[in-house]
Amino acid sequence: MGLVVVTVAVPELSPRNFAMLYLILMAFAYLVGLVLLAVLRFSPDWMRALVTAVALYVIALLNPLTQAMASYPIHVARCGGLPILATNFAAAKSYSVPGSGNYSVSPLNDRAFCTEEAAKAAGYSRSNF
Repeated sequence: MGLVVVTVAVPELSPRNFAMLYLILMAFAYLVGLVLLAVLRFSPDWMRALVTAVALYVIALLNPLTQAMASYPIHVARCGGLPILATNFAAAKSYSVPGSGNYSVSPLNDRAFCTEEAAKAAGYSRSNF
């Protein structure tokens, strides 16, 4: 079903070319998974747990529903503190600062900025809620 939806959503790519690309990508992912499982079978328990945790984190970063929440620690490290969270939800282009009542990480957060000046320069305005 997903293959049909994406084929219709991307009209510039012919359905046949998209299907071939999709099948090649899936076969590659399957083979990489088999190699990873073979290597981990003979690894110590802590190594398997570490690889599983990293793999789940990477999957969370690639999933649109969890990407904002999974990338939050990356923004905290990049900014050296809590970042300013911005959203385009309902075309509002607003941001919230740490310490405000509406500061929270959600799937709706599109971007993170280190300073208010950077958020304002990108066209966002401070949320009053």
